[in-house]
Amino acid sequence: MNTFNRLNTLDVTTDMPVQANPLITDVDNNGLDRLSVSAQKYMHNLDGQNSVCLDPDTSVDEATLVLNKTHVASMFVAQDSALLGIISQARLGSRHILKEAQLRGCQRSELVATDVMLPLKTLKQVSLTELRTARAGDVLVTMEAHGLDYLLVTAPETGQICGYFDLVELIKAGGRSVNQLRPAEHFNDIVVSLLHHSEL
Repeated sequence: MNTFNRLNTLDVTTDMPVQANPLITDVDNNGLDRLSVSAQKYMHNLDGQNSVCLDPDTSVDEATLVLNKTHVASMFVAQDSALLGIISQARLGSRHILKEAQLRGCQRSELVATDVMLPLKTLKQVSLTELRTARAGDVLVTMEAHGLDYLLVTAPETGQICGYFDLVELIKAGGRSVNQLRPAEHFNDIVVSLLHHSEL
């Protein structure tokens, strides 16, 4: 049975630009456990020149359309080349959207990307250097421990985002259930978590 290790992560505290990632690895599974392969097999590499981002004032309906048309599960929200957060098809299609509209006292159609995105400051980041020897399972247990939907990857030379991991994809690869509840630091975190997972 494989034992995976948690990676060292840092908080994301500032708006971060995208940098093209020079490291693109094609890993052959060779029949091994899918979580024992190099973590980079499941990393989304970002190209700073061609990455598509949503404007902060993009409506939720427009965001859904863009994600569907581009056939991607998630996309960054950015303003003036600075990343603000990340938005996903799963989040746009969840009850979270309706609850957010209710909290703001508006209609669903009035919500924009910044209202429903996951702010970067709520995520964690890991250096690309650490990923060179990490396995996919290491990333999965790290995200589970922090209750993360996404884990950002930063270039060691610049500290800019060059990739990210999506928890849903790692769960599918591992074929097992994962605790997705974010550890609470404040009482308000518990309330938000209960509201977000009330359908469970």
